[in-house]
Amino acid sequence: METCSLIIFIFLICLCFAYVFVILAFTYGWVRLEKFVLSDKEPKTKVSIIIPARNEEQNITDILYDLLKQSYPKNLFEIIVVDDFSTDNTKNLIKDFINSNPGLKIKLITTESGSPQISGKKQAIKTGLKNSSAELIVTTDADCRVSKNWLSTIIDFYEKKHPKMIVGPVCFLNDNKWFKKLQSLEFLSLIASGAGAIEIGLPIMCNGANLAYQKQAFDEVNGFETKNEFVSGDDVFLLLKIRKKWGSSAINFLKNSDAVAYTGAKKSFREFISQRIRWVSKSSGYTDFSITTTALVVYLFNLGLLAGFVFGLFYYELLPVVLIMFIVKLVIDLPILVGITKFVRRRKLLWNYLPLQIIYVIYI
Repeated sequence: METCSLIIFIFLICLCFAYVFVILAFTYGWVRLEKFVLSDKEPKTKVSIIIPARNEEQNITDILYDLLKQSYPKNLFEIIVVDDFSTDNTKNLIKDFINSNPGLKIKLITTESGSPQISGKKQAIKTGLKNSSAELIVTTDADCRVSKNWLSTIIDFYEKKHPKMIVGPVCFLNDNKWFKKLQSLEFLSLIASGAGAIEIGLPIMCNGANLAYQKQAFDEVNGFETKNEFVSGDDVFLLLKIRKKWGSSAINFLKNSDAVAYTGAKKSFREFISQRIRWVSKSSGYTDFSITTTALVVYLFNLGLLAGFVFGLFYYELLPVVLIMFIVKLVIDLPILVGITKFVRRRKLLWNYLPLQIIYVIYI
């Protein structure tokens, strides 16, 4: 074996071991994470549900009706919808809903300061928090759907464990289009990995579409006052600040199917790529070692697979190594996906597992 191919061979083997270690750790965390069972205990916690909304006329009434049907006592929660410079009929639809449901506590406010160009979800949530006096803050998105026991499950979990932050599961709505099925499966892998990481004491991911935290904790870590150059990404930045102040045990993942928030997958490939570019643009703000190391291992492993195949066209002895790496990836990635698809009752998504693995290596 030539020196060049030997170096590549050793590099690929090291990447393979690192990748296996990371994925096994997340899988172990997911398997160890116990399912939470909702009790019949009478709740006491006052809650503010904050929903940022910009041009959501197609979705906003759906989430509001879901919240109207919540089993949680209506005297203990309020809904704060923050209109973030909508130019469509969003505000009027919210006003009509408020007028039609006087028994539900709903506030419609507008994002403070900024402009449509420089505002964003972070500023909208900050505005909502200023208008809340509740003990617990729960955030979701205007395009989400939740079950009737969603809030009851979150609060029951909070009152039993008293974490500073609760990370809830998020899943894409069911859709028969193949592209959306691929997105769903890939997104579920991220949710399960984030949950597993939290369980092993290494919280590195969360999603603001289903997140809860103590308002006092938010204030004590100065909320979103750092990383102001990013108009989004506030959920992970807040998670890291809470972890730094109170430790990993202050952050819990809620594993209960009633606690899932459902949202839509991207409709087009362009929208999907645009979303991923936004995610990547925030990566420079993540200085945490565990996040950067995990991301680097996953990225380099997939890059190594692709590069190894290209080099294998010139150094044929590398092709068996690349094939073994791909088989290892197929085997090691599957258990956590089996677990999360069973949890959200979407086992049929696994039929898309092989094409997703091939596409993932290329696009990541």
